[in-house]
Amino acid sequence: MADKIKPGINFTILCDDIRQEMGGKISLMGLFENIYASQFPAFHPRIAIFTEWIEGRGEFDVMMRISSPDKKTVLRETVSKINMTNPGVRHRDISVHLNLEFSGPGVYWIENYLDGEMINSIPMNIVHVKEQNVH
Repeated sequence: MADKIKPGINFTILCDDIRQEMGGKISLMGLFENIYASQFPAFHPRIAIFTEWIEGRGEFDVMMRISSPDKKTVLRETVSKINMTNPGVRHRDISVHLNLEFSGPGVYWIENYLDGEMINSIPMNIVHVKEQNVH
């Protein structure tokens, strides 16, 4: 068997929804990096996270974690295994999170781990906005 090669991450994208189309294409709807809320705790109905792992070979434990601004409180976590047969094959990981609660404004974090080691961390801004009257 060939040597194990640790994969890297090509991208991590936040969006409202992800769909598998005819012919195998993947469609991402409503890409974002900020969530706006007028009161806290705030609930976001749906967040889809799309991560692409590249240039790896072997079996790996993968964990995706959504954490609070202090990085101590974990809001959500998914754990899976990926098996990459050769460096030319990509692995796409999709996770959907419903009714995510944010206790206050700040920079929350989407963290990706490979075999227990953090590979990347991207910010997700939760922004406090004042309610506005609509005329």
